[in-house]
Amino acid sequence: MKKQAFLLFTVIALVSTTFVSCGSAEKKQEGPIETAKEQYQCPMKCTEEILDKPGTCTVCGMELEKITKS
Repeated sequence: MKKQAFLLFTVIALVSTTFVSCGSAEKKQEGPIETAKEQYQCPMKCTEEILDKPGTCTVCGMELEKITKS
């Protein structure tokens, strides 16, 4: 009887460990892949507006500069 209880406990422990470790591996692989989007802002910083395409500042009319993240 003790051998059967020990065997059952061992099987349950192994199965539980397998599910827990597989679940955490899946979580590490999930999540959005960060894509680098270009952002543009006025070089004079007359507005805090950040755009996703080049153009001109709505306040001073200067060409927007590409923002580089460091």
